[in-house]
Amino acid sequence: MSSVSGARQGADNRNEQDHHEPTLAPTMDTHNPLEEKATPEEIRQGEYTMVTRLYLDRTPDD
Repeated sequence: MSSVSGARQGADNRNEQDHHEPTLAPTMDTHNPLEEKATPEEIRQGEYTMVTRLYLDRTPDD
């Protein structure tokens, strides 16, 4: 087996093991339909993300 074949085989194995569907994180847009609270069931299963919002409060002179 050549090193190129071995590297390719290793990459193929990782893809099979780590295959997850991509997900989108909600944005700071407060009217975004993707931004929703976790359901009680999702919270029980640990399927949620803690979110901290930072709002920059500046005056025009800053």
